Amino acid sequence: MRYWGICGWVLLLGLPWVALLRDWLRHRVANRQAQLLEQSRDAGREWARQRKWPEALSALDRALALVDRNPGLKSELQFHRGYVLEQMKRPEEAISAYVACQLTESNKMVPRYRHIAAFRQGYLLAQLERWQEAGLSLRASIKEASRISLPGLQLNALRILLGVLHAARRYAEVLDCAQDASRLAYSLRDESMRALVLDMEGDAHLALRQWKEALHHYEQSLDLFRQLGNVDAEFVVKQDISRLYQACGEWDKAVRWLGVCLRDEERAQSREGQARLAYDLACLHIHKGELDKAGGYLQRSMGWFRQGEDSVGTDLVGRTMMGLSILMHRQATANWLTFADIERGSAKLKEEEEE
Repeated sequence: MRYWGICGWVLLLGLPWVALLRDWLRHRVANRQAQLLEQSRDAGREWARQRKWPEALSALDRALALVDRNPGLKSELQFHRGYVLEQMKRPEEAISAYVACQLTESNKMVPRYRHIAAFRQGYLLAQLERWQEAGLSLRASIKEASRISLPGLQLNALRILLGVLHAARRYAEVLDCAQDASRLAYSLRDESMRALVLDMEGDAHLALRQWKEALHHYEQSLDLFRQLGNVDAEFVVKQDISRLYQACGEWDKAVRWLGVCLRDEERAQSREGQARLAYDLACLHIHKGELDKAGGYLQRSMGWFRQGEDSVGTDLVGRTMMGLSILMHRQATANWLTFADIERGSAKLKEEEEE
């Protein structure tokens, strides 16, 4: 009996120490996990900074395996994981990581990564041509960026959304979205973005066959790009204006604008650009019925494609030249009598003699 009493007292006195030992072990394990988590997170960010993507991904995965009840840190890790996967050309996995980041921060009043994760997700979906999903993600990014006052991100998301709506042929929505983008670009004094938005508005009006409105926006865009000295963007808008005149059947004006573009390419000494523009001019002259001029441009186009060793372009011009030669031959021999015509005429003369 005395033995059991002593054991009881030992147990009673030892229980607090057992509890303290247990708490110490738990605390030690937690500290160790926290250290490993921090080391893995820092390693992942450092590998990413050095553009060593596989190593960064492994480190971030280790960190995520250690994250338990820290949603803020979990969203950060998921965002960085999505970015690394994006750089590794694994878009579907990157999209999943960005979605996980947004879900983790869905209940936070001041999210750190939700807006940028939605933007990156929308950008990737646009690259994959999943237009509807891309539009939803970009609109979420725009809304969040507006709520937390990030106009730069909002404007970038609007720019990509404009491209998505164009690709989806939702031109009325393009015009509505363009107004928001234009106002924001003006408030940020981003003249380059304003010029780009005006060009995209012109494209939407062109698709809707609203010729005057399209030309008005193209001319405004061209003026802004000239003021900015952006020669490459000027060249694109000039081509857009030529395309507009082609669409509404004003061939002479289309030819003049393409001629301006060709001179720009000659100054830039771009063989490929000259070859393609000369081919486009040849096609315009064929539409106008000016076959000799078309032949001259095809010859120039063929020479430039050959210099650039572009077999696809050379083949295209060669087939067009063959078709043009057949067309010219038909026009030249349109009034010639064939042997069958002569025979039919002879038969008529015999019938007249018999009568």
